[in-house]
Amino acid sequence: MNLNKFVIVLGVLAIFLFGFLITLVILDPIIWLAVYEKTELKSGTPSFQQWMDPTIDIFFEANFFNLTNPDGFLAGEKPIVQQVGPYTYRERRFKTEVKKSLYPTMFTYKEVKQYFFDLERSAGPETDPITTVSLGYLGVDVKFGWLPELVTKVVEFLENRTGEHLIITRSVRELMWGYEDPFLALLKKAFIPVPNTMIGLYLDKNNTDDGVITIYGDNKDKQNYGHVYKYHGSSHLSCWKSDPANEINGSDGSLFHPFLGPTEDPYIFSADICRSVQLQAVGMTKLRGVPVMRYLPYTDTFDSPLKSEKNRGFCINWPDCMADNMLDVSTCIPGAPITMSLPHFQNGDPSYRDSVIGLHATDELNTTFYIEPITGVVFFAAKKLQINAVVKQNYRFSELSRVKSVYLPIMFMNESFTVDEETAGSIRSSIYVGPVVTKTILSIVVVVLALVVICMAVYHYVRRRHMTPSSAAYTPIEDAHIAEGTTTNHDDKNENDTQPPPTVV
Repeated sequence: MNLNKFVIVLGVLAIFLFGFLITLVILDPIIWLAVYEKTELKSGTPSFQQWMDPTIDIFFEANFFNLTNPDGFLAGEKPIVQQVGPYTYRERRFKTEVKKSLYPTMFTYKEVKQYFFDLERSAGPETDPITTVSLGYLGVDVKFGWLPELVTKVVEFLENRTGEHLIITRSVRELMWGYEDPFLALLKKAFIPVPNTMIGLYLDKNNTDDGVITIYGDNKDKQNYGHVYKYHGSSHLSCWKSDPANEINGSDGSLFHPFLGPTEDPYIFSADICRSVQLQAVGMTKLRGVPVMRYLPYTDTFDSPLKSEKNRGFCINWPDCMADNMLDVSTCIPGAPITMSLPHFQNGDPSYRDSVIGLHATDELNTTFYIEPITGVVFFAAKKLQINAVVKQNYRFSELSRVKSVYLPIMFMNESFTVDEETAGSIRSSIYVGPVVTKTILSIVVVVLALVVICMAVYHYVRRRHMTPSSAAYTPIEDAHIAEGTTTNHDDKNENDTQPPPTVV
């Protein structure tokens, strides 16, 4: 019986091992191959089509800071701002001039961006007036403010003649896409070379490309897939003060390699600020019924170069560096007297918020990514940046003579998208629901087979017990015959004894 029990146990274990091997050797590799096939940047694949011409809805929200005390600000008071917006644009992207190279697989292309105003999603029309400071006026101050006083007086006289002032009121459309600056137009008429007479936060950004970009395109290369190899034809930047700061790391935020590990901290390259930003995984959640990993920029990303060694290369004029959460982009966007920060100076040095009335920082203003880790598909992304005007007191210009030096918020943008239900449903069914159902069915089959083996063994065991007599009732056949014969003779004798005696004649 011990041998029979061993055979039963061995059979059950063999069935469970068979089911495990099917899952490990066949089912999981099939899923892996399917993931690599679907995420490959190859003509005809869903990933390639979405990469070339995304069908998802991308929204660009512009939130302006209306200066509500312009006269007081000119007189030396703290600026008071009121956030107005959002003014929402639907953003369309598509790639042109795409070229593929092999060994290693790379794609070179240009990406065109188009913006279409969406009144229904906006706080008002594009014609809404916004009061703020003139970047043209501040640019003139940067360019001529250090020259002899006689020159600055002539410049100020020409500004007054052309109607150029520090405080302006322009429409949302003009501030976004550009308006002609009267002073710069005058300089151009006087044959003084100026790069552009138009001023706008996103001047020449609508229906234009951002230059030539080259990325790695092999999704099996976990180290480099989607990473920007060259930007504007160069494998590194030249606007910062150190090689590490000028490195181009990570993707543009639209591609991540499959099977993203929970301990991986991917980089994204942001062309808006001419630098790479490292993301940190902060926990799993669900979006459209699919498990996703949430990523945020490291909290020390914009730490002051004065205290962060890794950010030292981002200081333009050492040791006159920015404090926490402020990036000087004067070398990234030449001629623009602006800085970049998180909205409302989130995580920034307290002095920035203390110098402006009307700011309210919250964690909701952080840049955020939600990535499905198996496919590397971005389910949600929100890039949030604030543009600030650099206002410096300058006694040589009357309108700057009494203002307090301040980084004045002009606008913060929120560029976001959420994956469509069709894509989410496809991933949900093929990566999560389908394999789970298959594994569940396989587990049921394995359990049923194991129960069948056990039942058959029990049946065989019981049947053998019933077919074999017990040792207590066992009597040899020959002894039974002898016992039966003895009993017969004994009975015959008794019968003779009872017969009457013969009669004697």
